Amino acid sequence: MQTHTPVSHDQHGARHWRRFSSYAFVQAHPVVPIVLGEHEQVAACLPILFSPSAAGPWPVALTRLGAQTALVAGNGAWRGSYVPSILRVHPFHARPTEGGQFALLVDETSGLVTDNPDDPPFFTPEGTLAPELTQVVDFFQKRVRAEGQTRAAMAAISRAGLLTPFTPPEGMALPADGLLAVDRAALGALGRVALADLHRADALGLLYAAVVGRHHLGLLAHAEDQFARMAQTPAATPSLAKPADAELSGFFDALASAQDEAPQLTDWVSAQAPKPTDTSH
Repeated sequence: MQTHTPVSHDQHGARHWRRFSSYAFVQAHPVVPIVLGEHEQVAACLPILFSPSAAGPWPVALTRLGAQTALVAGNGAWRGSYVPSILRVHPFHARPTEGGQFALLVDETSGLVTDNPDDPPFFTPEGTLAPELTQVVDFFQKRVRAEGQTRAAMAAISRAGLLTPFTPPEGMALPADGLLAVDRAALGALGRVALADLHRADALGLLYAAVVGRHHLGLLAHAEDQFARMAQTPAATPSLAKPADAELSGFFDALASAQDEAPQLTDWVSAQAPKPTDTSH
């Protein structure tokens, strides 16, 4: 279990932290919160659904459907074409506070908080944030702004009643209960005023990204099936594992290639958005 501890000079003034070298920790995160600004990249390679919370639904990327993610190779490398941004700052996290601020947290159970002087320190000898940690803080400052934009978009989506309980395709299970999906029928039936409200909140792009991302459910299931077959290959015949590993790597390479070759989602979304004259109706 993760233990996110507030970073403070009292507790971490003499301590250090190590950059992670493996994405194996993603196994503990079957759903990953995302924000506006990365939704297009996520939709190009991962399913996007919505997770309910006390503050309202939030967009999430699925990293696995079964017991084991296929997005992380045996050596800890990321196999996908895009890494959701919050995963890139492991073992750090942030908790929102009043006034749009946040408290920086660190996962004390990650094995990445150390007393090794060769690792970057949390603080300088003068008691200020060390340069490496300042970069982490800068990331969360940008993310907090993106979360505010995402919150506004989700409020517009909720007002329009566009989310519905998600039922996985037959034979496919999900690692979390209560997930929501875009109600495509409700989206298609929206009038101009409602569309304009979504457009002003930058919510249309997120909705269409979620619609596109759902098509990766089958692809992710296929990749996990390949991963499971690799795991069942007898260790005594390592040569048999190479074709399966190459096939799985090729699968994710194809996803990355498709992302590069596909038209920009923003162009398509812009074409769906209501024209300025629609807002008066």
